[in-house]
Amino acid sequence: MRSRALHRLPPGRALLRSWGSLLAVLSGAAGTMLLPRLFGDPQSVDPDLWRLTGYFAALGVAALLIRSLRAVAPMTLALLTLTLPYSCWLWLVGFGGPLPAFLGAPYGLARNAWAGVAWLLLALVMAAAFHYLTPKPRPSIRLLVLPRRVPVLMAISVSLLFLIVAFVLPGPLIGREGIPLLSFGGSAALALGVANTASAIAQEIQFRGVLLSALERQHSRRAALVVQALIFGIAHIAVQYQGPADSLIPIVILLGLIWGWMTQRSESLLPAVVVHVVAELFLLAAIVSGLYGQ
Repeated sequence: MRSRALHRLPPGRALLRSWGSLLAVLSGAAGTMLLPRLFGDPQSVDPDLWRLTGYFAALGVAALLIRSLRAVAPMTLALLTLTLPYSCWLWLVGFGGPLPAFLGAPYGLARNAWAGVAWLLLALVMAAAFHYLTPKPRPSIRLLVLPRRVPVLMAISVSLLFLIVAFVLPGPLIGREGIPLLSFGGSAALALGVANTASAIAQEIQFRGVLLSALERQHSRRAALVVQALIFGIAHIAVQYQGPADSLIPIVILLGLIWGWMTQRSESLLPAVVVHVVAELFLLAAIVSGLYGQ
């Protein structure tokens, strides 16, 4: 129905109607990033990210209440699903000041594990809110859909490829020595495993579940695939690596394309979740940990 209506419009108006809402939302987000810093303490939660979260929250409420803004509601809620859980994760890790002692020391492994679980739970809540608050037809997150056999086999194959890369590729090729998996102690390995498994699942829900679904409502599947991968890569610029983070962004964009294609092909989030979890666990152990100079 949407594509037929666009085909009846002149090319310029059809293009503006298709991409206008996304460009408007992202332009407002860019303006929000340029506003004066709201928090002066560099040890607090990233103020730019909290400003974005506030912007998307305010715009989302307005889009749900004002009929003329209803078209931007899905994309705004999707982008809020990206920023709010990550902002809370930063705060829980230690950038937001004191927290209850049972969470562990700031920036410690125990607190990192708790923060990862909270990130996942909040991403699930936000995904549910996106599904029920988005104007009909309700978007599908694809989280509870069982994939077909071919995508499952593909997910297993890609997971094995990550395993091979993690244990065979020398760490110095990316600038630092990696940390062998067996060098972690039992408690550290458990904490890192929980934190990175939870964050991997949360990111798939956010990007391949919510964001990809929101984009597919307004654009072709191919365009939605490319845009979500670009946003996935740009979002990782905020990750505070103490190493050559910028060189990883093209790789992250490529992974976003692969995982998005797997999700579209299988109509399920599960294959991408499997591969992302494997990537997080084994690349963390063999390569990415070296970026922190540990």
